[in-house]
Amino acid sequence: MSFEAAILTGELVSLVLAILSVPSVLLERRARPTAATVWLLLFLFVPFVGVLLWWSIGRLYMRRRRRRRRRAKADVVSRLADLRDELSAGPVTGPHQALTMQTPRDQARLRVFSESDRVFPTRRGNRLRFFVNAAQAYPAFLAAIEAAQEHVHFQFYIYEADETGRRFRDALVAAAKRGVTVRVLVDAVGGAPVAGDFMDPLRAAGGYFETFMPMRLFRRRLTLNFRNHRKILIVDGRTAFTGGINIGDEYTHDWHDLAVQLDGPAIDQLQEVFAEDWYFACGYSLASKKNFGRYETDGALTLPMALPPQHSARCRVIASGPDTAQNATFDLFFLACTTAIERVWIMTPYFIPDQAMLTAVTSAARRGVDVRLLVPQRSDVPFVQLACRSYYQDLLVAGVKIYEYLPAVLHAKALLFDRDWVMLGSANVDIRSFRLNFEASLFIEGEDVNATLADRFEQDIRDAALVTEAQVMAQSRYTQVKQAAAHLFSPLL
Repeated sequence: MSFEAAILTGELVSLVLAILSVPSVLLERRARPTAATVWLLLFLFVPFVGVLLWWSIGRLYMRRRRRRRRRAKADVVSRLADLRDELSAGPVTGPHQALTMQTPRDQARLRVFSESDRVFPTRRGNRLRFFVNAAQAYPAFLAAIEAAQEHVHFQFYIYEADETGRRFRDALVAAAKRGVTVRVLVDAVGGAPVAGDFMDPLRAAGGYFETFMPMRLFRRRLTLNFRNHRKILIVDGRTAFTGGINIGDEYTHDWHDLAVQLDGPAIDQLQEVFAEDWYFACGYSLASKKNFGRYETDGALTLPMALPPQHSARCRVIASGPDTAQNATFDLFFLACTTAIERVWIMTPYFIPDQAMLTAVTSAARRGVDVRLLVPQRSDVPFVQLACRSYYQDLLVAGVKIYEYLPAVLHAKALLFDRDWVMLGSANVDIRSFRLNFEASLFIEGEDVNATLADRFEQDIRDAALVTEAQVMAQSRYTQVKQAAAHLFSPLL
């Protein structure tokens, strides 16, 4: 066969494969016609690449795993139910607590809360401490690990095998050697650098290490989507941390991020999220009095370090992922935007909205709500930044104020709604976080917490450049084409 004939045969085979893949796209993306159209265009123009991407990262392989996740959740919840009568704080999980309804906004909020099985009940009496950047957060993480007496549950999306990674590993190893039960869970993609022999010292010390949803080429498990993007650290069930910070050297400089320390009864909610993920990863249940109800029994963990100012707040954990029919993070974001009265302030490294998200944000601005969007001027994912900027024109026309943070790579994720709601955690405002990733966020109610983060937001705005409509219109044709191309693929990001 000649070289030309071989090429023609290859093209014909790839075209046939693309045609055979069309029904899968139509069925899997029937609820998202825009995404389906993009995939079909990809098949048309680059059939081989399009088919390869579809069957590796595009197709929703979550059905079988959704059943596994549901079984994991049902088992964890069932086992926790057996603890309810034994714990002084009452149910670990259960019916959503009723709130005093005063406004239509509160009534709408309660409906969304009550309809989602991944929005936990509001818990009072939580103390919060905020950390700006890894330089503040890492010492607090390490101090908590060093103070651990019973268990450390350590879950992060990205864990690098560098100096910072070794520092945390060594602290975890030291805890395991003194008899603390150490469980480390990393995402199989983000935590790939430590998935080999890097964690051998921890295993040798008696600790446990697992990866979430590993990719196995010959076992129908090549799934780059559906990653576990959560960042959770829980020590003795008495203090916990969450937010957007990963583990690695690069996050200690030239990155701007947020994390929160939680002392209070809502720790059990983060513990339950970790317990579900751990059960899913290795089949071992953590439902016991060793892990739950510890804050009410023993109080906050005493840490050998000076602590930042504290806030007392009502809060609840929101856990979302592709294993549920409705995404609680998306529902609450949409609800907050559509019911906001005064302000919607969004701090996120990646802003890739679908049409519903975009409509919610622009509608809020059009009815006079102060809508501000703070995104990085320099992103760690340039293609995603191009896609983000493709939305600027629509946002600016609607009245949204856009700021690009200048000093560092902005990676903080915080949403402020009016003067009493805050959502902070691992979720970005993009299609991936709202549809494909497993995320964990803390939903906080309280004016003082809102005011503290509003002050943080305003400080960051002073270090940001205001984006104007004139600047967007003055962009070169080449830049506009690049952004338009990135926008085309935004349903896939």
